[in-house]
Amino acid sequence: MAIVVFVIASLNAQPAVQPTEATFYGRLDFILTTTMKTSLMLGENQVAEVSAPPAPPGYNLYYLKTSFPDGLPDGVVPVKYDKAEMLDNKIVALVSYAGSVKLAGANSNVTVNVDVSVCYVKTSWLRLSEGGVNFTVKEPPPPFTKDDLTVKFTVENHAPFAISDLKGPNGESIMGSGEPSPEAVKIDYKHVELNFKHLDLGTYTIELRQGNDYILPSSFLVFEPPFKEDTVAPGNAKRYGVGQMKDWRGIGSVVIIYTIAPLSGRSGGDVEVAGELVDFAYYRNEIVTIRAASFLIPNINLKVYIKAYIVYGTWFEIRNNMKSSVNVMYTTVFIKESGEWQPTGVQFTVRESDIKDAMAAYLVVQAPSYGRIVSMKTPSGTELGATLEGLLAWGDEYRDVRVFMNEAYVQVKAFGVSEPGTYFFRIDWKPITFKVTDDGGEPIIGATVSITGPLSASALSNEMGLATFRLYKPGAYTVNVRFKGVDVATLQLGTITDDTLIVKCKVYRVSWLVTDAWDKPLSGAEIIVKNGDAVIDRAFTSDGGMTPVMQIPAGQFVVQGTYK
Repeated sequence: MAIVVFVIASLNAQPAVQPTEATFYGRLDFILTTTMKTSLMLGENQVAEVSAPPAPPGYNLYYLKTSFPDGLPDGVVPVKYDKAEMLDNKIVALVSYAGSVKLAGANSNVTVNVDVSVCYVKTSWLRLSEGGVNFTVKEPPPPFTKDDLTVKFTVENHAPFAISDLKGPNGESIMGSGEPSPEAVKIDYKHVELNFKHLDLGTYTIELRQGNDYILPSSFLVFEPPFKEDTVAPGNAKRYGVGQMKDWRGIGSVVIIYTIAPLSGRSGGDVEVAGELVDFAYYRNEIVTIRAASFLIPNINLKVYIKAYIVYGTWFEIRNNMKSSVNVMYTTVFIKESGEWQPTGVQFTVRESDIKDAMAAYLVVQAPSYGRIVSMKTPSGTELGATLEGLLAWGDEYRDVRVFMNEAYVQVKAFGVSEPGTYFFRIDWKPITFKVTDDGGEPIIGATVSITGPLSASALSNEMGLATFRLYKPGAYTVNVRFKGVDVATLQLGTITDDTLIVKCKVYRVSWLVTDAWDKPLSGAEIIVKNGDAVIDRAFTSDGGMTPVMQIPAGQFVVQGTYK
């Protein structure tokens, strides 16, 4: 028996990749919308279907929405849809993510007037960095035009980045007074929405700030105190500070500026609002005429002026450039992290003491993109799973509810009506799969894949090199791959951009040719690869003296050859 022992270093031998800082990405969605009007005739027991046309090149179906201007008639039953919009407990729209809505007639000869909207989406991811990101908006594929295009940019709440400004193709800010229309731009610390019916094509820049102060919770309670009122004299400016509440974070203010007065030539001018991040949300400036039955009382002409802003940050300033005083209503919006993340969703407990002084309060969930919120359950047991958006009758008030993809909120207090207790938001999570491969792209079987972060778990890679997890707690994760007792890859995940992620490991495919002293191949020789006393792998040579290909991790090992 001959025994040969020698030390080898596998190809490119070096320690496994060391962890680096987590990389975060922003999601960029290009959304095209087409609309049409139609009428459906339904007889008793008849079914009518509204379906989405095929998506344009490069896009996928986002959703189909059928709206009913007069509400869904009595005697018509929705039989296929995903979500409904409600107003006064009446269905005003149905939404399908699969692209098909079906209605059935319970009575004879019912006509249903329908406004159909179909949205298509194309998604990409932009790496976030201090300073900002750029993207170029081009004319969409025909028959769509730029007027049909909306662009949304999303930074997940757990990312340490916040949006600080938005610049248009000319390089100038289009926020606040630079915004051409309140419908043109919607913005907050984590989101931008651009409506190209009001904007030019070209390259846009979203400026970002980076730091842990910009991390926001993904589930929280919103507290809105009663509005305060003030006036600002003509030609004056007034600055307001955002108040503070213990254990709460002031996220910004809702500011409404208005005047209503008899029409006068001295009523010209405008009002500006300044702040750290200003979203121009609403505008109305028109003449209202009140007419009597005859000329006994001449017309009364009034000038109605309303502007609304959402201002993020710790202060805002109102600059009155009008020739008359303006009225101001404002309130601060506070948030407080709340909710326990569970494998099937988020559970909240709302205490009366949390909301007793609020004018309005809400529970909000903004999950990562790989989660979809499918329902909400209130303390009374009411399931709001079918509601996409609605104002629901609630005692003497209305309860505001909205669910869309990975975001949802439900109102828990409206003036004197509230519902403390336990709420549950049910979430369907896409499984996140890691595919571990060697240096040549071949799957690694039996590697231990471990994740640590908001939750910790481990799994063995299967015959396809796959290990799957349900990452039901938002946040950044560290992924470590260990193979044959050696750490072969470490990955920092700030943002999960796909449900299958490839992890390339420092593992190499190696085989040995065993010969005698005269270079004659030896069959049946045993090769054992060791790391200290631990056996990494072993194999026997074939008739040609070759061992089968082994997957060997990077590093230095002892190889022992034995031949009888």
